[in-house]
Amino acid sequence: MPYGAFTEVPDRSGTVIEQWARRLTLCDPTAAHAVLARGDSAEAFFVDPLTDMPVLRTSGDRGKPVWRFYAPLSLPAGGAELASAVLHHTVWITTSDGHVHPAPCTPSEHLWWGDGWGDRPSEAASVVNALLDDLGATVNLREHWNAPKGLTALFNDQHKQGSELTRSTLLHARMTRPRTR
Repeated sequence: MPYGAFTEVPDRSGTVIEQWARRLTLCDPTAAHAVLARGDSAEAFFVDPLTDMPVLRTSGDRGKPVWRFYAPLSLPAGGAELASAVLHHTVWITTSDGHVHPAPCTPSEHLWWGDGWGDRPSEAASVVNALLDDLGATVNLREHWNAPKGLTALFNDQHKQGSELTRSTLLHARMTRPRTR
């Protein structure tokens, strides 16, 4: 399918996720929704009108509502630029024109931050680095280890859920050499 990684996030009010979910529109289920369901029953089927991304809401493993979607491969640029990256169960991108999107990702990767127990914050750094220059960039994570070391160090920090990294923070990190420990 023409989408990135499978992603599941909690349906929580007062979060960046809720901001994004308000944009979703109800729709009839498609084959992509059936794959997203992964055998679970879905409460409702949606599409993101800006990315055409299929989304569904279902009760998760613990009976609490979750959103399921495939990350986009790229974001609609439309003259906007990356305003911030918000870290909440995945990486979210806010744009200068007021939109919120899950960060684009390839189908075989996930975007993490912190020590990640082996996951690589260089992937998130690589995506953000590309989006800082071109919001509509299609990400390629084959050489994620070439991400700016300062951005990688920033994403390697243990940020709290909901932390927002502003454009100026991201640009500063991109130009900064990380401290040696």
